[in-house]
Amino acid sequence: MMTQATAAEWIEAIAGKASLPVAVVQEALDRHAVEPQSTLPRRKSLRVRSVTLEGVKEGTAADGPFDQTFTFGPGLWAIVSDENFRGKSTLLNMIQGGIRGDIHERVKPDVWRWLSKAEIVFEANGIGHRVLVTKEAGDPDKDAAATFAREQEGGWFVLYEGTVGKPLERAVEDAMLAEFGFARFHAHNKKDGSHTHGWQVIASALFVNGPGEAVFGELLVDAIPLRLLQMFMGLPWVSTYTAASTALKRLRTTKAERLSPSKGLKDRLQARLGTVEDALAAARGRVRPGPDRGVLRARMLEMDGRLLALRERVEATRRETFRLERQLQGATTVLLDTRRALQQLKDDRAAGVVLRTLRPVCCPSCDTGIDHDRHARATDGSTCALCGTRQTPAEDEDGLRLEELQRDADDVAANVAELRAQATEAQASQRGAEAELSRAIASSRALEAALRTEGSADLELEIRGLEAQREQLLALIAAEEEEAEDEAADAAGAHDEAVLKAAEEVTKDLYDGLAREILADVSKEITQLSRSFGVQNIESMDWGTGGAMRIVQGRAQTSFGKLSPGENLRVRIAAALAVIEVARQRMYGRHPGLLVLDSPGAQEMAPADFAALLSRVHGAIESAGDIQIIVGARAEPALLDVVPCDHVTHAQGERFLF
Repeated sequence: MMTQATAAEWIEAIAGKASLPVAVVQEALDRHAVEPQSTLPRRKSLRVRSVTLEGVKEGTAADGPFDQTFTFGPGLWAIVSDENFRGKSTLLNMIQGGIRGDIHERVKPDVWRWLSKAEIVFEANGIGHRVLVTKEAGDPDKDAAATFAREQEGGWFVLYEGTVGKPLERAVEDAMLAEFGFARFHAHNKKDGSHTHGWQVIASALFVNGPGEAVFGELLVDAIPLRLLQMFMGLPWVSTYTAASTALKRLRTTKAERLSPSKGLKDRLQARLGTVEDALAAARGRVRPGPDRGVLRARMLEMDGRLLALRERVEATRRETFRLERQLQGATTVLLDTRRALQQLKDDRAAGVVLRTLRPVCCPSCDTGIDHDRHARATDGSTCALCGTRQTPAEDEDGLRLEELQRDADDVAANVAELRAQATEAQASQRGAEAELSRAIASSRALEAALRTEGSADLELEIRGLEAQREQLLALIAAEEEEAEDEAADAAGAHDEAVLKAAEEVTKDLYDGLAREILADVSKEITQLSRSFGVQNIESMDWGTGGAMRIVQGRAQTSFGKLSPGENLRVRIAAALAVIEVARQRMYGRHPGLLVLDSPGAQEMAPADFAALLSRVHGAIESAGDIQIIVGARAEPALLDVVPCDHVTHAQGERFLF
């Protein structure tokens, strides 16, 4: 059958191989989402426009603010420096992070801290797209604000606005898959089950950052290098074959999981259920009349709460009694002091009255007699009969003080009486609370004793265990019945495995011949490029349809994984250029024409080999005007001689790129 077979011819071929009606085949393919994709794809392009970086450097030999924009166009571009560690890899990682949407993973922590703005603008099929990340300079947090927008009528139409991370990656992935017409890879293996690879894996083939495990791209799992090659070469029917193969593996895995030794399991479960129910009935029959242990436990929980409340109440009454007793003690002391002062004043006042009422008949000093008339005159004249001192009438201050002290004593006595009554009441409340707590504790202990009745606990545990077994058996029986229903429902798809197997074989036949031709061309191109890049003693390199690369080096069989780091890098670059060249020669394919090489001369590459590499790169550029290749490397004459002066960004001497 020809590669350009129509969808109808494809379905008829599957029906014939599976010996099934076309309608049954179509239903099975629809059920597993296997669709024909037979047309040769139209080539599309991806090109970097500019990268803008703003921020403030800290902790370097060139601290301070920076604001730098790097512009690019079609052709060969170089980012070079005279010294290492001048920002080349950072700039290339910015490009990769913007195109893949994972910029937060591509930037070193120190550079991320410096940044306040990173803007990457690129074209997908001539339509501008922009990834813009903003944050505070000096902030190490990865949660920066991000927008992803598409150019529209002279402005930017925002497709995503939020934080960097997985949401931004998904937004970029959805847009790029739609722009380029790429489909996600569906894969299934025993270890990881079914899973999908998207734009992140596809875009990885556009960047060569050094030696790696895979010839093409970054991952070896699920034959991704071969799938990427097939996708970029534009092989028809590859996506259909992948979908059919993945669906077939998934179906077989599901069937294998169901083919467990479960025949007759439902009958065995039913028999076991009968045994458990009989044992449960017997155990329940052995329950002696008495209080329900469930009720006792509920009462025990209730009693625990009551005990807690009673203990809090006892503590509260004790604190109140103590407070009132302290106040009563203080008030009693004040009352005693007040009464003592009142009595003293009364005694002093009584002594003064006694002295003033005495009428001596003689002088206490010389025994000279005193005339009684002299006392009468002294009283009338308000003078002292003894010394003749004039006396002036004054208010009875002692009397006023006496009245005041008497009132204080009465007030304090009333306060003491009130506090004594309150203290007595508090003491009675405390005793009542303590008595109620004691009764509650006794009730709680009685409940505990009832729960500890010998034999009851063991019987209850036995009953609970049998009840749990019964519930589990019922659940297993229900699951078996549900699986039986699923198997009955799957009867409608009984022919699915035959259909998918036929679809896999028919689809592979449709593109296998062309795939072998293309892989032969790619292998030949990789071999020639690798030799010109300085890979020693290479006789042949054969990239087979199974994904493995067989290499003959110095008449010995080897593989890509056994190459030295320098040879590994050269072969990876050769593979990337070979795909572009073969696609150009065949005039179809879906490689977007962007290739970014980071330090290709770093792996002990001789100047002559480096010059040969750049010459082939330049040749690829001249052959197709819509290709863009960006190289980051040390400033070497071989590089500067090939790249146009206006396409070179050069950090000379000790300078940095930004």
